Amino acid sequence: MKIIQVHSKFNIYLILFVTLLVIVLPPSTAKISCNEVSSALKKNKSVEYNDLKKCLESFPFNAKLATDTVDAVLHFLSSYYVFFDRAKEDPPSGFTYQPVDLKKELSSLRSSLRETPPNSDYDFSTTLRNIIFKLKDGHTNVFNLCYQRFNYDQGLSLYSVVTTDKNKKKKQVLDDTVDSSNNNCEVIEIGGKPALQAIIDFANDTIQYSKDLDVRFNMALAPSQPRFLRQFFQQFTLREDLPETSSIKYNLTCPKKGSVNFERKWIITYNDGFDGFSFNCLEQNNQTAFSLNDNSASSDKVTKLTSRDKITSSTLNNEPKIAHAQKLDGGSLYLLNDESKTGVLVISEEKVKDEKGLKYNFQELKNNGTKKIILDMSNNPGGDITFTLFLTSLLFSSKQPNSFPTDIIINDFTIPKIEKNFKSNSTDPDDDDLYNPKLFLSFPFGSPFNSSSEFIGTRKKRTSNLYLNTLTPDEKKLLENVSFPWTSDDIIIITNGFCASACALITLYLSEVHKVRTIAVGGRFDSQMSFSTYPGGQVTSPNVIADYAGDNITDVPGINPLSLTVREAYSFDENNNVKDVLEYSYKPADCRLYYDEKNIIDPSLLWLEASKILNNEIKC
Repeated sequence: MKIIQVHSKFNIYLILFVTLLVIVLPPSTAKISCNEVSSALKKNKSVEYNDLKKCLESFPFNAKLATDTVDAVLHFLSSYYVFFDRAKEDPPSGFTYQPVDLKKELSSLRSSLRETPPNSDYDFSTTLRNIIFKLKDGHTNVFNLCYQRFNYDQGLSLYSVVTTDKNKKKKQVLDDTVDSSNNNCEVIEIGGKPALQAIIDFANDTIQYSKDLDVRFNMALAPSQPRFLRQFFQQFTLREDLPETSSIKYNLTCPKKGSVNFERKWIITYNDGFDGFSFNCLEQNNQTAFSLNDNSASSDKVTKLTSRDKITSSTLNNEPKIAHAQKLDGGSLYLLNDESKTGVLVISEEKVKDEKGLKYNFQELKNNGTKKIILDMSNNPGGDITFTLFLTSLLFSSKQPNSFPTDIIINDFTIPKIEKNFKSNSTDPDDDDLYNPKLFLSFPFGSPFNSSSEFIGTRKKRTSNLYLNTLTPDEKKLLENVSFPWTSDDIIIITNGFCASACALITLYLSEVHKVRTIAVGGRFDSQMSFSTYPGGQVTSPNVIADYAGDNITDVPGINPLSLTVREAYSFDENNNVKDVLEYSYKPADCRLYYDEKNIIDPSLLWLEASKILNNEIKC
């Protein structure tokens, strides 16, 4: 270092001024980092972790925008989030999560914005996001349109299997399925921790999509059927939030190589679900922000970064191997290659437009002489709520309700909307409008509401007459002249726990009301596990609910879109008495299977095991 001798006060002031310039001009360094990120994206290369971190943290904190954002989030959650009060309570036995007092935590965040402002807009957004994440409600989250558009990939597929060692004891094994030289290696340590504990800690602290730790454990690892929505799976090695470190160290024990240690950097790409790439995060707020686009380049020259599958050899999107079942259609209907005459129907999501195909699938199983049915609903993110009514009515037509009762929050300003909708002569109401009594039937008899006051009821802040959706005329027509030979004893449900939203309502209803048996696959060894997750009832966004409710606050400002659960579903007993809130009811599966090195790749092996349980050849 060169030493400069100072001879005057002027020189001292000059040096102090230059030093201050260095302190107050960090954007120049950030701009370099943002340019490096932009350059890597245009060359279709992985972004350097430190460059992206500096870039993300370079956007200045906007106190007014942050305060308005917190106020709006608190308003919508306190006004419409059906679990706002319930979230503060301790979890029921079987669930693992922390109680969340949303009012207290969001109010505390708002106060801290004045007292100890965050260093950047990124820090604020991350803090807000983490508060919502603690709810472990897959329907309710905040997604920043700037900071959650990157994929962070380790280039590994880890999965958990249960094997038997020479002493006939069970143990958990994590396997690397991407680097062929590491195949079938046991992962001993991850980041200096025992491997199993590292995954459990990550599932506990980071994954938001289930209140059941075992389901989150499955989601941290690679799924058994890897063709579905990747954002819900392999979350330990494939993330959407900036990881805390630039790399992770692994220690393996391999059959041929012995002990292996390596450090894996994150492969950072941009989510190609969006057109182009820009990072003008604060321009809409009249702020000056660095752009990761090269302004000198025309829009057709801005390269959209490829997804992880074009950069790594990941097997995430490969079709699973099906060696022990015969395919009957394009990919969702199978007959097992044994003598049980057991059919398998894979339901990967719930869409009203698929209801005709669903009826056809059951008809095909009937035509093929199928005696038993396995419903594989693993890796199912949900869908249309009326699909649940259709499926249960298709299999078990009866006079009892065909779905769980549900409820919503009522506010003073929503009551006039309900009254107006009831008086309306509109023949084509919006089927998402929670405040239109004509779209619903009262529980349990399925009768239309006679008045708006009957729908509103007398309970404080809640509708008193719990209600369910009506089937559409087209759905009712599809259900005409339907007759299938199967009883509850002829059907079994198998999932890896991630059967969410509408899928959860279906499986819970078939299990609770019709006593269909259930199987959960994976999770931690020797623990009970849910077969479904977040059955809340219905998810929506603030702008939608505000429009229907007539709210004078129309949305969350800025670039932090909020989604939230606005209906809650309840279980009920044989006398149709409403019981528990399903979102906060622990419902473990009747039976349990585990992944191994073979069935993790070929789910038909799991179907064979499920068939043995279904046909009472083995007990759970």
